[in-house]
Amino acid sequence: VVSRWCDSSALQACDIRDHDDPARAVLRDVRVIPFARGEKPQDVFQCACRLGGEFGWSRYTVLWRLRGLLDKLAGGYGLNRGRRAADSLRVGDALDFWKVADIREDKRLLLYAQMKLPGQAWLEFDVQPQQLVQTAHFLPRGLLGRLYWYSVLPLHNLVFQDLAEAVVRGARKPQL
Repeated sequence: VVSRWCDSSALQACDIRDHDDPARAVLRDVRVIPFARGEKPQDVFQCACRLGGEFGWSRYTVLWRLRGLLDKLAGGYGLNRGRRAADSLRVGDALDFWKVADIREDKRLLLYAQMKLPGQAWLEFDVQPQQLVQTAHFLPRGLLGRLYWYSVLPLHNLVFQDLAEAVVRGARKPQL
C-alpha cells in the first residue's frame, strides 16, 4: 500500500483541485433508477461507496478491466490502484482509475476520472429520496474528445445502466 503525508490526517485531502467540477461538462449520460422495493437512500449510498477495488464494478467488470488495461497501456493508472479502505471513502481517495472529488454522506458521491482521456470525465451518484440518479459527465477536448464520447456510447448503455441498477439492487440485499 502506498501512503502519502496527507493520509496521516482524517481532515486533509490529497490532490484536490478546484476544477474538479462536472458543471462544465457538455456531454452527459444520465441513468435514473427508482427505488421500487423499499430501498433506503442511505443503503443505496453505501452500495455506491463500495464500488471498485476488490468489489469490482458490477456485472461488466471485464469491460472495466479492459478499460483499465487500455489506460495502463496509454500511460495511465489502470485499475490496479484499488482503494484506501474497503469500507469507507473520503475526498481525495483513489478508487481504481477514479479519484473521489466530492462526497456528501447519504447524498452524493462524485468520482473524477484519472484515466487517459481526450477530455475530463466524472461519474456522479446522486441519491434522492425515491431514486438514484447516476450521471457520467464528459468535457471533451476538441474533436477527438467528441469522437471518443460517441464511440463509447454503446458501451455506456450496457455498463452504466447495469452499474446504476446494481447499486440499487445491492441495497435490497442484507449486509453481512
